[in-house]
Amino acid sequence: MNTRSHRSRQAALVALNIVLALIILVPFFWMVSVSLKPAAEPFSIPARLWPENPTFDNYVTAFRPEFRTYFMNSVIVSLSTVIITVSLGLLAAYAFTRTHVRLLIIAMTLVIITQMFPASAIIIPIYKMMKGANLLNTYTSLILAYVTVTLPVAIWMLRGFMANLPLTLEEAAAIDGAGPFRTFFEIIVPLCRPGIVATAVFVLIVTWQEFLFALSFTSTKEMRTLPVGVNDFIGQYGIRYGELMASSVMISMPVVAVFFFLQRQFVAGLTAGAVKG
Repeated sequence: MNTRSHRSRQAALVALNIVLALIILVPFFWMVSVSLKPAAEPFSIPARLWPENPTFDNYVTAFRPEFRTYFMNSVIVSLSTVIITVSLGLLAAYAFTRTHVRLLIIAMTLVIITQMFPASAIIIPIYKMMKGANLLNTYTSLILAYVTVTLPVAIWMLRGFMANLPLTLEEAAAIDGAGPFRTFFEIIVPLCRPGIVATAVFVLIVTWQEFLFALSFTSTKEMRTLPVGVNDFIGQYGIRYGELMASSVMISMPVVAVFFFLQRQFVAGLTAGAVKG
């Protein structure tokens, strides 16, 4: 009975995983399919899951100079946000895990509380601050806004990982004559590599696909990011679905590639910070 129930449980889990995979992958498959269809075929009846005559014309049209500008803007903003957020998150997480001061405990509580607010709830005050500082329609406004949104979660993720590092490593380094800065950069940071990768991937995904701040803080095409730029294919009199889906596929591929190559470190960082030894 135990063996039979175990097999039944395994079969149920496999079936559930297959259903979840289909739910996630079918929309992406349909997006790729539409991106390869000629202009009139997405509206054909009956609809086809795969185009009868696949073509890359939509990709050629979508990969116009404006798209390349949007891509570079997204790369600059996303990478800058990742570097700043992870750097500040490391320092803050180290302070929260190694210093037991009432003021820092209150600060950590405030960090947790900030995660409860959606981005739409803080966009208006951030917009007013950026406007007062004459930073609208600049990389700086987007980077600061994204750091504001991602830093609390980054601190929480890195803190959970650093809490597993034994204090004996730092005590041994201090006995050998290493100062606090040398201990942090030569011992703590290398040991936190899985947590750093997990946090960096999370921040990259959030900033790469963010739409609301990018739409509100930019006013010219030269400063638009990819999520805002795809609106070029949505016109007053119609939607160019083939080009819209082609650009969506191209937007998705960099993040998919990053996650594919770093998935082991990403999972290791999440699981290591989830359980305190």
